[in-house]
Amino acid sequence: MLRFIMFLILFFLSLRIAAAQPATALIQLLSNIQTMQADFTQTINEHKNKVLQQSTGHMALQRPGKFRWEVTQPVAQLIVAHNMQLWIYDPALEQVTVRLLNKEIGSTPALLLSDPHAAIAQNFKVQTIKNAASLQWFALFPKNVDNMLVFIKMGFSQGKLREIDLQDHLGHNTVIEFYNVAFNRPLSASLFSFTPPPHVDVIDETKNS
Repeated sequence: MLRFIMFLILFFLSLRIAAAQPATALIQLLSNIQTMQADFTQTINEHKNKVLQQSTGHMALQRPGKFRWEVTQPVAQLIVAHNMQLWIYDPALEQVTVRLLNKEIGSTPALLLSDPHAAIAQNFKVQTIKNAASLQWFALFPKNVDNMLVFIKMGFSQGKLREIDLQDHLGHNTVIEFYNVAFNRPLSASLFSFTPPPHVDVIDETKNS
């Protein structure tokens, strides 16, 4: 699941310099998102739509460079990205891992975006899909055949992002649905700051960079 969250962080934070190509409509929709706050449900299915895992939580982003993903059920986890530094807090393990986003990119070529500053048009072939369930859909196909993902679909309602659908080469399908969504409203700076609680193990991988 962490790889998918890494993808979301890098995807949103990369949009600030996206170039105008055949994906102009999608780029424009996403570029309109300066801040976003929402609850989410994430469902991972395998072949024949068998549910492997379902989680719920809250997310927030503020461009440029700020992202928060907080899973509340079934197992709590908090991921905070700010200025290319990533904090991953697992309360059950009493452990915090600190990473650099650019290091994560370099060491995980399976990530859909290998460069946080790359444009959508450089990494994807983008197609529109016939509207379904009142959503406007775009399908993104990675140009790099070595990517872990076969495609990503993004669904919009009235110009607002509502759903993300990812398919990997193992046949796993991840569906992220957003609700109680607020766009382009001022967000508290505290959402994107993190201080490890006392008495937890901190694994600082940035020191080895």
